[in-house]
Amino acid sequence: MILREMRERWWKRVVESKLESETTVIKVRGLRPEEAIGRPSRADYPLLKRREVLLQAEVRGVLGQAFTDEPSDYVGSLLSLYTRQLNANKDRALLVAAINATYRYLDLATNTKHCRDEGPELCGKKVAMTLASRLHPASKVVMIGFQPALSLYISMVFRNFRVTDKDPDNIGKMKERILIEPYTSNAEVIAWSDAVIATGSTLVNNTMDGIIEWGNGKQLFFYGVTIAAAACEFNLERLCFESEFT
Repeated sequence: MILREMRERWWKRVVESKLESETTVIKVRGLRPEEAIGRPSRADYPLLKRREVLLQAEVRGVLGQAFTDEPSDYVGSLLSLYTRQLNANKDRALLVAAINATYRYLDLATNTKHCRDEGPELCGKKVAMTLASRLHPASKVVMIGFQPALSLYISMVFRNFRVTDKDPDNIGKMKERILIEPYTSNAEVIAWSDAVIATGSTLVNNTMDGIIEWGNGKQLFFYGVTIAAAACEFNLERLCFESEFT
């Protein structure tokens, strides 16, 4: 499990930096939609639909964030987070937010705070432009985790484009002229594809390992703030152009 390996690498850095002491307290809380994403031009982002919540962790005044569909607040030591079980999304999200804040504090990762207002729309355009510069126009591209702006602009560039998602309100519906397929189809659509762009939230919902396994040998990209520290540790390509440096 990539998150378990991430936890061990994080903890090694915590100990080396002497952050494990009882006096180092981390605070994690779920953000209100306007706090998390501001006032974007469209209302169909998961944060605004309240399907997901952005957790924000603070380590010595430095912020890190992670998406989850099981939000919970937390105040305590890094050690107590390190020893938590990782069996539920809420526990994985707390850990990932804390890891992102820690890596930002240690200057190992940047842009650990979600973009706001017109940021998601601008990011969607930049992601599509990046993929267009890296892939042949006839490439088969799959998105794991529907993000409306990214989906819109990627679909303008690639005719062979498929999207999967976990939200039952999206599955089976047309979004940005694309049929949203269930995440249970991930193995099949990744096998079909030449390139994969997946939400970093897969680190929290425990589907990232399968995506990396099935995507072996394909061009693989991740988007969003949740993946910030893991992208650094595992040399994963992260596309997140409008997130804040903090």
